[in-house]
Amino acid sequence: MPPAIPVPPPVVEAEPAPTHDVAPAPAPADPRLPLRPEPVPSTPPGGTPVGGGTPAYARTDADDLLAILRSPEAHAPRTTPRIRLLGPVDVQGAVGPAEPGALPALTELAASVALHPGADPAAVDRALHPGDHARPDQALPASLAELAAWVGGDPDGRAFLRQDIPDTCTFAPTVTCDWDEFRSLYRRGMRSTSTTADAALAHALALVRGAPFAETPATGYGWAEAIRQDMLAAVVDTAHELAARRLQYGDHRSAEAAVFRGLAVAPDVELLHRDLFYAYASAGARDQLLKAVNRLDALSRRTGRSLDPDTVSLLRDLLSSP
Repeated sequence: MPPAIPVPPPVVEAEPAPTHDVAPAPAPADPRLPLRPEPVPSTPPGGTPVGGGTPAYARTDADDLLAILRSPEAHAPRTTPRIRLLGPVDVQGAVGPAEPGALPALTELAASVALHPGADPAAVDRALHPGDHARPDQALPASLAELAAWVGGDPDGRAFLRQDIPDTCTFAPTVTCDWDEFRSLYRRGMRSTSTTADAALAHALALVRGAPFAETPATGYGWAEAIRQDMLAAVVDTAHELAARRLQYGDHRSAEAAVFRGLAVAPDVELLHRDLFYAYASAGARDQLLKAVNRLDALSRRTGRSLDPDTVSLLRDLLSSP
């Protein structure tokens, strides 16, 4: 049985938004995720004013970050095809014809080509149809031709699916993928702890519409499992890193919003729950803390999983404080 936690009866409420003072250091790293150096705030002598108020080293980008994190995909619309994998898989901007019944297979093929640019068509076929030896030799070229027809081309007549390089399949550079953009933003965000870097991490999280490869057929996408796990780890890592940075600057609302983005994808990762507990405790929002503890306690009992020792220890410390 999971460890007992002293919590009040469950309470259901809308997403909270506390605004208070500076937070303590963020939670210890989860061993399941890559280690990241914690950001070091430029704390001036004297630190937080006595009695509360705005921390002396607070930054002024909190509202901008919050707007990014609370928005849907916060990026300019595209006029060329876009493969989206960070949530339900789809292809936006395909302009050509396709039979409705063929769309799931074409979408899976588009996802595979986007994730393996330049791959050998035969290797793509084997990955998408493992053990299927009954397929005729020309089945994959026909599927690629259908995909090329479906995604279409630009106004100048250049096809979005390039077929000018023998024995490869790849999209033109104008065809985008949300996972590629997420990784680019992640790398930019991890280079420093500047305002621009934090915004890059927020924009990366704004790309996440749900669990990677959500709503895909049970019989498909087996080839993508390892990539899906990488995506989950990257989203959790990004949410934790941004939350840790914002907590050190006393920006509890952005920290909370970042954590919620991560929990929407990985609700059982206790590292993110601990970040949320820190945010509420350091903000003085005890009611929100108790409700967040309730949610984790209910999840733990529902799944039959014991809480991490670090989580239990943290909760004892936080809940025993006046």
